[in-house]
Amino acid sequence: MFGFANALLLALFAAAALDFVFAWRHNGTPAAALRSLWQQEHLLFGNWKAAARLRLGQYAFCLGLAIYEFIVVFCNSMAREQWPWLQTRLSPVLDVVMYLALFAKILLGTRYNWRSLGLAGALYFIARWVYFNGQNIWFLGLVVVLLAAKDVPLPRAMKAFLGCGVPTLALVEVLHFAGILAPGATSERNGSFRLMFGYGHPNTFGGIVFGLVLAWVLLRRARMRWVELAAVAAVGIFLLVGPASRSSALCALLLAVLLALAKVLGPKPGNRLFAGLSAALVPLVGAVSLILPLFVVKIGPWANDIGPAWLKRLDDLLTCRISLSWAAYRVYDIKIAGQMLYEWPSIDNIFVYLLYQFGPVLLLLAACLMMVALYGYARQGHWQEVACLVVILLYGYMETQVLHITSDPAALLLCGAIFALPPSRWNTPEGLTTE
Repeated sequence: MFGFANALLLALFAAAALDFVFAWRHNGTPAAALRSLWQQEHLLFGNWKAAARLRLGQYAFCLGLAIYEFIVVFCNSMAREQWPWLQTRLSPVLDVVMYLALFAKILLGTRYNWRSLGLAGALYFIARWVYFNGQNIWFLGLVVVLLAAKDVPLPRAMKAFLGCGVPTLALVEVLHFAGILAPGATSERNGSFRLMFGYGHPNTFGGIVFGLVLAWVLLRRARMRWVELAAVAAVGIFLLVGPASRSSALCALLLAVLLALAKVLGPKPGNRLFAGLSAALVPLVGAVSLILPLFVVKIGPWANDIGPAWLKRLDDLLTCRISLSWAAYRVYDIKIAGQMLYEWPSIDNIFVYLLYQFGPVLLLLAACLMMVALYGYARQGHWQEVACLVVILLYGYMETQVLHITSDPAALLLCGAIFALPPSRWNTPEGLTTE
């Protein structure tokens, strides 16, 4: 993975250098070349076969996204215990094919001007920098997918996501209930049984199902009907009573409520105040995430033996998210470029997790991108997108699975902010294209 990360960075530098050479030859002077590169979108390495490259680039992205979904949903299910070769032989090959497809899309099938390329390239450099310290492959995979998402219609991406994810999850469930996958149908935690549904943890199953629900919402968006909203709520209830995956269940139920509000509001654009309040949810949730553990008073040997009583009740509701964050404060030092984390404490709050795994610089950048996206979609009146991003913010408070595109396809909504595109171009009829 280090080789892939370095190769993409070097290829982007090489493309920028060739860009300048081509533009200089075409425009006559360095100043004119820079003005052209800054303003005009173009393919890297020359505009040869532009139409074919853009079309094939979309296919390459969809292929990479589908492979990503298959690796997580099938190869990381309990099928890996039944067939170890899924992890030792198949997954490494699929990883290579996936990254080659996404890299081909980034380098050969995407249009950039230097403003977009410069911002996205700088973000990728920082991501690669912290990846080398934290070595979280899910994070690097998310970054590469977001870079490759430009010029791909969002509906097309979601169709590829659902087209692979739904049948693959169905296959896992058939194998699970047929008794082929290990372990058995239940797991015991603190005296209560939770259905596993073919995965190593109920929250893994919950996150995959929640990701498919989000993908359906992003595919339908303003066309969502009331019966579909009821189905989203029904999935939330199922996740609550089946695998007892509280985080994904609560988020699915909240998503149904917010989508109902969005349907009532209609496509009316939001004013600056409401858009600002939407964006302010990011620092608000971040502040709560980082400050609440400071109120913890340790009163016993176990991780969740804390006080005061109100904080203990809230910690129990969030299944120890607060007490484990408190433990992380005492175990880790904050490092500017992140670090590898121990198995304990398990940090499931994305704000605390980003702070320690990837450092404060990346935490601040991620928060800014989320704020820009929320503000832009709210100003345009795209309330379904706002609903998805708000729910993901809450989901991130309880799960770091928001770094997995399989649980957070709404991350693709950040693409416009990552490439510094004006909000009016985030939701064209073609999706995230730049035409």
